[in-house]
Amino acid sequence: MLGTLDELEKRYWHDIWRTAVADAVADLRIDLARFGPVQALIVPGEPTEPSLNLVLGASIPEAVEAGHLEDALAWATVHGVDYRVPVTPGRPGAKRAEELLSESGHEQGATRAMLIRDVSAPVPPAPQGIEVLTLDRSSIDEGFAGAFAEGYGMPFWAATFFFELPGREDWRCYIAARGDAPLAYAAMLSYGGVAALTLAHPTPGRRVAEGQAALLGRCIEDAAAAGCEAILAEVEQPQPGARPSTGRENLLLAGFEQAFVRADWRPPRHAVAERGLRQTWL
Repeated sequence: MLGTLDELEKRYWHDIWRTAVADAVADLRIDLARFGPVQALIVPGEPTEPSLNLVLGASIPEAVEAGHLEDALAWATVHGVDYRVPVTPGRPGAKRAEELLSESGHEQGATRAMLIRDVSAPVPPAPQGIEVLTLDRSSIDEGFAGAFAEGYGMPFWAATFFFELPGREDWRCYIAARGDAPLAYAAMLSYGGVAALTLAHPTPGRRVAEGQAALLGRCIEDAAAAGCEAILAEVEQPQPGARPSTGRENLLLAGFEQAFVRADWRPPRHAVAERGLRQTWL
């Protein structure tokens, strides 16, 4: 399962990066490169936005052993961006990756929890009066893309990353609405027998919880129908004494359980890349 998670995460963000509109790619120098099993995604035009600069696959064993993680970090650093590197605990390469990151001056930042649910468990009933619709390229809701960009803490222009997700292969995108009022959105990627789910909403409030509850039931059913054995969702880990997010609470109510917590590693402020790179462009 953990090995599938690393590949699922890379596929998830690869597809999002590939939906960026051409003007944004040119103006902000949006880029994506692969170093062996490690995938780096950057936006040099937004160098201080770690939500837009990622290095993925660090816990895959050969990532450190073959020098791929070091090359990816150097490539991201030479572009001057503040990136984040999630390391999946329990993977064979996790300890070596954390050692490399620590030795090179990286520090642990915000923590995120991975929640998981077996799709064979009973699906909780949906609130009455809420309709869940599947979005495609002909029926996209205007608020869908902006809600996901905001949910990830990205600047407003980053909604361009999500415009073309509805209708994309292996993706399902949804809206929950009461009448004409949108309550919540969901995007789900099925890959390797596992589904990755993300929730978003246009406005805060109690109605969001009802909309997300309705979406979760549909997503669990659709993941099972797609042949998935489990469905995953990553959420921010709440600070001690802080109230969990609405999304986290709804996921737990829908039968999700916390699998593990991982930290995003962040680069040293004045890192400089001086070595050659072994890079394969996608």
